[in-house]
Order: sequence, then structure tokens, then C-alpha cells
Amino acid sequence: MNKVYLCQIFLGITFVVIISECSALPTNLGDREKRGAVNNILQHIHSKQHNEINGMFFIQHLPDLLSVKEFLRNLGGKASTFTKCVSCRFVVAFFQHYLNSGATEEDIGAVAYKICNFFRIETPRVCTGVTKLFKRELTQVLLQVALNPSEICSILYQGCGTPINPLHDWSVPLPPFPKPPVNPPRLPKPSDPKLRVLHISDVHIDLNYKENTSASCGEPLCCRPTSGPPKNPSDASGYWGDYRDCDIPLRTLENMLDHINKTHKIDYVIWTGDIPPHDIWNYTQNDVIHLLHTASKVMFKYFSHVPIFPALGNHESSPVNSFPIPEIKGNDSISWLYDEVEKAWLQWVPGNSETLKLGAFYTAEVYPGLRIISLNMNYCNSLNWWLLINSTDPTGQLAWLVAQLQMAENKGEKVHIIGHIPPGEPDCLGVWSSNYNRIINRYESTVTGQFFGHTHSDEFELFYDKTSQKPRASNIVYIGPSVTTYDGFNPGYRIYTVDGNYPQSSRQTSMQVHNHRECLKLICP
Repeated sequence: MNKVYLCQIFLGITFVVIISECSALPTNLGDREKRGAVNNILQHIHSKQHNEINGMFFIQHLPDLLSVKEFLRNLGGKASTFTKCVSCRFVVAFFQHYLNSGATEEDIGAVAYKICNFFRIETPRVCTGVTKLFKRELTQVLLQVALNPSEICSILYQGCGTPINPLHDWSVPLPPFPKPPVNPPRLPKPSDPKLRVLHISDVHIDLNYKENTSASCGEPLCCRPTSGPPKNPSDASGYWGDYRDCDIPLRTLENMLDHINKTHKIDYVIWTGDIPPHDIWNYTQNDVIHLLHTASKVMFKYFSHVPIFPALGNHESSPVNSFPIPEIKGNDSISWLYDEVEKAWLQWVPGNSETLKLGAFYTAEVYPGLRIISLNMNYCNSLNWWLLINSTDPTGQLAWLVAQLQMAENKGEKVHIIGHIPPGEPDCLGVWSSNYNRIINRYESTVTGQFFGHTHSDEFELFYDKTSQKPRASNIVYIGPSVTTYDGFNPGYRIYTVDGNYPQSSRQTSMQVHNHRECLKLICP
């Protein structure tokens, strides 16, 4: 997980996990006392209803809980999960008690800021921004959620148990029609037509990027005027970008797209989200909207001659990862974003106004016999706290997916699915991934390609059909590399070869050697 997300996790549920990254922590207790402190807290959480917990008990024992960091880190393989679960229950119980005792949104923000600043989790500027952006969401979710601390943590962390709650243990029904026999795809002949598909993901453009600023500034995102001058020449940011905690300037994205346009013949583009930079403590809704339209115009500038099919990333909201479910109305509604998504995307996917405004998902015919389905994966995002209220297929997106796949099967179409967060990743809720897996295995003869991003790495996933006597691979997910350099990557893109337009085309995808990581000019030897 990128360390930029630690800011959000800290404020909400697991700031103790973040604190384990810090060095300025009390270590006054021995191992036995540390273990005893954790056990006492756990017993107290489980022995009383969460709305009866004595808040002072947790305040008094906060140093004890923090001091187990060193001990837990030496426990072995399960230490990390144990730490997360203990810390999560502790913090949820405390904040629920605090709110039930009459605390306000401002009180929550003040406490969070003091903890962040006192333990030097981040700079005062970042602590201020994080608490300001996230305090309302945290407060509103905890006031509306009908779960106790153990249930909440079992949803956020898959290693903390299985949630037993009808709002978080659900199943999308499949049609009664039997699954067609699975036949091996017909391999295309060398002479058969082929399509070349460009995959762009995780651009994370920083409009405030500045050359010769510090790339080691001590904040989650550097290489900006606020990062200050470099302390030594090796800390200076480059013209095109930097491999440390920096995103890329707009010129780097444009340089890459211009190179692709001049070098490769592209039939269509898939663009799987994450436009804003990693300054999650700093960007507003207006910033997100501006970046959405800026990036869309840049993509159109270089690929106006081919179709572009976008998907929404988890950074395309303010606060980051905040995608309220449809039941949330008024000032907390996500309509401010989806209205702008419709304006930006409708040029590429006309006729999808209803689903774009409902949940930023859509379907479009690429060519006769080949269909794209773009999913909003933020409704599986485990860092989307609004899902704690009700994670049951928000917006009905998966039910809609089933209906679209059934229609495609009936018509003999092949479907490629695109999205941001890959299903099966820890960042995707287990119940959502399980439902998606059932759907893909049912329609494996229809779904001939899946394309996601988010991890910034060059990867793939395999789906397995476990309903047969011998589990077998049934589908593949291609996870595209990031354009941003954040976390030490070269800007990357993929070009897939897809079985082309002719009768009996399998629409299968192959990568072969069309997989590119571009070395930054002036950085690479």
C-alpha cells in the first residue's frame, strides 16, 4: 500500500498501524507488560457493549497500546494482522464512545490532529489537512453505521474475521439459464486481423510539480514549491519527474502520449483511472474536477482519432476514497463528481447518461461483436468508509453487470471489462470480490479480457473455477503499470494485441512484447 494512504487510515480506524512506522514512541514497558496491556484492552472491548465503554479507560491506556509496537513487530508472521485488528477495534470503540458521549465533528478533528501532531505521524501541515478533509466523513459514517467494532474491523481487514451481517454478507443472483459448455478459444492465424489496444493507468499528474525542489521533503508528496529547496544536489527533482515521493508534471504525460501516437498504430484506448496527485491532505472537489477535465482534454488531444474508454479511480474524489452510497443525500452526496464525469466522458460513450450519473459505470460497443463494460470499483474499495453503512451492491452495479453479460451471451458478443482496483486485491472488499468471481466464472465464455490498474505494478491475476472436480484457470486480469513515477517506477503503458474484426473472432487478448516502461529522460543512464 502506498504510504500516502496512511494519512487516511490513521484518521479513521487504524492510526496505531501508522504509528508503527514512526520512531518517536514510548517503549517504557517490558514484553510481559505489553502483552498484558493488549489483553486488558481486548477483554474490556469484548466484555462491554461498545456504547458503554469508558472513554477514559482508552485514553489512559493509549500509551500502553502504542508501546506494544516494538513487541508486536517481533512476534512473527501474524504480528501485522494482530496489530491491525487490535488497533482497529480499539480506535473504533473509542471514537464510537466519544461520539455517543456528545462529541462533535470538530471534537473528532481536534483529537485526531493532536494525536497526529504529538506523535509526529506527519508534518503539522499534513495533519491539519487530513483532519480537515476527513473528519466529516468519519463522523457521519460512525453515526450511521449499525455495526460494533469487531464487525467494522472484520470488513476493513479480511484477516480480522468474517462479518456476519446481512448488509455485508450478500449475494448477487444469477439468471436461471445454464452456463454454456466451455470450449477452448480458436487460436487466430497469423494472417487474421488484429486490434492494438493502448492501456493507460494511474497518471497522477501534479500541476504543482516543480523542477529543482526537494524530492525528499518528509511529506507524502514532494517535488513541489512547498517542498522547499533540496538540502543537497542529489535531492533535487528532475525536469520530467523523480523516482521518490513525487508524481509527474503534465509535460511528462503529454510527452508519453505524443510518443505513443507517433510510434504505434492504436485502434482504441482503455484508461483505468487515478488522475489526481498523491497530496490527499490538500486537494479539494474543485481540484478533482479541474484535473478530470484537464486530463480528458489531453487524452482527446492525442487520440481524437480513436475511441477512448475511461474508468474511475479511487483518487477521483475529495476526500480520496470517498464515494458515498446512493442512500447518502445532500451535501455528502457524490453527485458533484458523477455529474462532471458525465460531462467529461459522454463524448466517448454516448447514451450512458443514466448509469454515469448513478454510479460512473457504463457499457459501449467497440465494434460489432465486441463490447466494453467499465465498472466503478470504488464500491468494492475497503478504504471507502461509506460502505460500512451498507456494502450490498451499491447502485446495483453488479446486478447490472450480470444483466449486461447475459444480453451479450444471448447475442453472441464478447466483452472486455475495465476498472481501477483489481478484484481479489486486499483493497477490494472480500464479499464484492467473491460475487464478482462468481459472475466471471459463469460468463467466462463471454468475458475475454479484464483490465485494471491501481497497484502501479506490471501484473496479472488468474481466476479459477472451483466448481469443477479439479480447479482450473478460467480467466485472466491484466493489471497495467502506472504512468506516475511515485514509489520508484518508470512511466509505463501497455499495448495489447486483440483478436480482430472477422467472423468467429475469439476477441482474446495477448501481450506478447508490447509492454513498455519508459525511462525518464535526464534520469536514466
